Order: sequence, then structure tokens, then C-alpha cells
Amino acid sequence: MRTIARRLALLAAPILLGATACLPYTVGSTAETVPEGRTTTSTSYYFIPNAFNSPGDTVVTAMAGADMEWRHGMDERSDIGLRLTSGAGAVINYKRRFSDRGTGTPALAYMVGTGIVNGGNHLHFEATLIASGNEASTVMPFGGVRAMQVIPISSGAVHDSPTIGAFGGVQFGDRGFLLRPEVGVFYDRSALGLRQGNIIVVPAITLQRGRPRSETRTIPRPRLEESERKNVTRSMGAAIRCLLWNCPTQ
Repeated sequence: MRTIARRLALLAAPILLGATACLPYTVGSTAETVPEGRTTTSTSYYFIPNAFNSPGDTVVTAMAGADMEWRHGMDERSDIGLRLTSGAGAVINYKRRFSDRGTGTPALAYMVGTGIVNGGNHLHFEATLIASGNEASTVMPFGGVRAMQVIPISSGAVHDSPTIGAFGGVQFGDRGFLLRPEVGVFYDRSALGLRQGNIIVVPAITLQRGRPRSETRTIPRPRLEESERKNVTRSMGAAIRCLLWNCPTQ
């Protein structure tokens, strides 16, 4: 009877929004930022094979989910994102590209964010360091490290330890469509004791429309020198006079 009850608890575990398995483990983004004024939409589908497994039981329950994210370019090097998590939560993050060697070259970026997760039970904080290769290529590797922490904000919500891990993947695609397979490995202690081990593996895939390629970054138009503007104005005036009066022939 005790074994049956334990198995029922495992099967019901994915429904418990208070469980800490509803964090946004998948990054689904490279170090490249969205060009200024543009907005991209992506969906990340993830799978956790060993999400729930109580001590003393051989039954392992997996967990799957999907997160939606919108990113908007703020300037040449930064963008802001809104992610809706499958664990009934929302996270806002800011990404800043702080190192690259020019257009279409490898880059580094940091991303920090906060939000509400686990059905409104926890305040969420995250920090991520992302490195990626040549964004102009149709096949580009990316990876980095990620740390997350939740703080209880409702009565009865459990306290949890920080979640720390690394991720890596490859970006495929062109201007119209992107595909990003990704695998993350995290140290994540189960605050509710619903899992034996503290290490989880999170394979995922992210689909995105519209590619924020480096060559599409907003580049300001060159300014005309004062003398050039005067020459242009003088030429336009002469052309107008020729239209109104007959210009002398050579």
C-alpha cells in the first residue's frame, strides 16, 4: 500500500506547481542580441528524464514543458526579453553583449532577470553568461553557465538551494527560421524530496522566427559634411531654376 501511494505521489508530482522543477532551465538564446527596434518570438521545448524519483522507489517520472519568449532590441548591444514558463510563471530578463570582434564574429554576453515562478509561490532570480561563435554562419555553437535562485513569497512555499549549471548547443538556420538544440546539466536539489539525485539533465530545442544576425544590426547613416550639404542645396536650386526658366545652352 505504501508503494502504491508513493507511485501515485510521483505521478502527481508534475502537477504540483510548488515543486521547484518549473524553473526556466533552457536558455534558448545565443550571445547575439536582437537588432534595435526589432522583436523576435521563440518557443523552447524541454524534457527532464529524471524529474521525479523518490528515495527507495524505482519509478522515475519524466517532465516535459514549453516556454515562450519575446525579445526586443533596445540598442546595438542590448535587448530585453519576456518569458512565460510552463510552470505558470513569467520572467523578465536583460541581455548585454559586452565582447565581440566585429560583425559576424564570436561574442560574449551576460543576461540577468527576475520574475514570478511556480504558480506565484516563488520570486525568481537568474544570471547567465553566454558565448557563441560566428553569428553569420548557418551552423554555430553556443554555450555558457547559468545560476538561478527562488525565494518563497507565499505561505507554505518551500525554501530551496541555488540551482547552478552549464549548457551548450548548436544553432541552425537562416534569416527566416532558427533551430537551437540544447543540453543543460544542473545541480538542483529537490526541496520537496521528490528526486533522489541532485544532478539533472535537460535536453531542449528552441524554434525561432526571424534571425537576429550580426549584419542586421542597426548602423547609423553617415552624416554629410557642412560643405557637402551646401553643394547639394546649390545643385538642387540650379536644377529648379532650369525647370522654371530656360537654361543657357553651351
